Amino acid sequence: MSHAYLILCHDAPRHVITLAMRHPKNHYYIHLDGKSPSKPLDILRGYKNIHILNNRIAVNWGGFSMILATLNLFQAALSQPENRYFHLMSGHCVPLVSPDFLTEQFQKWGDNTLFLQCKNTPNLRYRTRFNAPHADTLWQRHLIGKALTKLMKWADKLLPSSQNCFSGSQWFSADRMALQTLFGESLGDVAAYFEKKLVPDEHFFQYIVQNLPEKFNLINDNHRFVRFQNHANHPDFLSLDELWAAQREGAWFARKVSPENMARFLEYEPDL
Repeated sequence: MSHAYLILCHDAPRHVITLAMRHPKNHYYIHLDGKSPSKPLDILRGYKNIHILNNRIAVNWGGFSMILATLNLFQAALSQPENRYFHLMSGHCVPLVSPDFLTEQFQKWGDNTLFLQCKNTPNLRYRTRFNAPHADTLWQRHLIGKALTKLMKWADKLLPSSQNCFSGSQWFSADRMALQTLFGESLGDVAAYFEKKLVPDEHFFQYIVQNLPEKFNLINDNHRFVRFQNHANHPDFLSLDELWAAQREGAWFARKVSPENMARFLEYEPDL
């Protein structure tokens, strides 16, 4: 039974070499942003358990392109029958626990287990309620796009609706049965519905789970440690002390970690 680590990145995650050499039975799948040059990935080639996706998507922040890139990772990882457990992460994530520990955690919960944040967030309903003309474009973060987003927020407050909005981190862990279900459900009407929604990576899989609760053993905790300050769009970089603190508190993965701290942390933690 192998673990598959599904990595979305915009530069080469060099630390994967260390992990791949330590755990030759596990597999590491890398989707590099289509806007990034592929040459830096050459250092990762030649390892049997590192798989670099050729079908690359140019990813826009907060766009459906992020979902498409994620689905490409799902497809690649599910094509390996020996992969049993799957972990979606960024190129700046570092594991805080060993694969053996992760296996033990999954075995406690049985089949169809999904460790995913999922909470009802009425204040974000405008994202999943309305199509946005600036979604998945560079305008989304410019002044015009921000003005359109404000209009959508006002419209959601003014126009009554009973629609729920569920959200959470895009990073999660799943067993094979749960991921197969997520992947299958992602290919139909759900994809069409979210194609022009804002920030779908924080809602897409939560939407599927909430509409099909009988198909998942949902654990509403993704066991990731990520720190944002002052409602920033991007997480802070973590120090080594913060990584060890997150490890003590029970996190399985941490984000965001610089390449230098990643290398040092893995050197100090040879079992990871």
